[in-house]
Amino acid sequence: MTQGMGYRGVYRSRRGMIFGVCRGLAEAFDLSTFWIRVAVIVTFVMTGFVPVGVIYLAAALIMKPEP
Repeated sequence: MTQGMGYRGVYRSRRGMIFGVCRGLAEAFDLSTFWIRVAVIVTFVMTGFVPVGVIYLAAALIMKPEP
């Protein structure tokens, strides 16, 4: 399907700040890590911490570490 495009899947980055979720998503979708983190923090504050916090922790547990 996307073999020739260099797609390698979504992984947690080993160089991330907390669990590497934001950096892993940024690298997988070729986006800026800064803007992914800003979006997560703004959403985290706007939703009252619990929904995004639970989703972030679930993503950290589900996503495999970068090979």
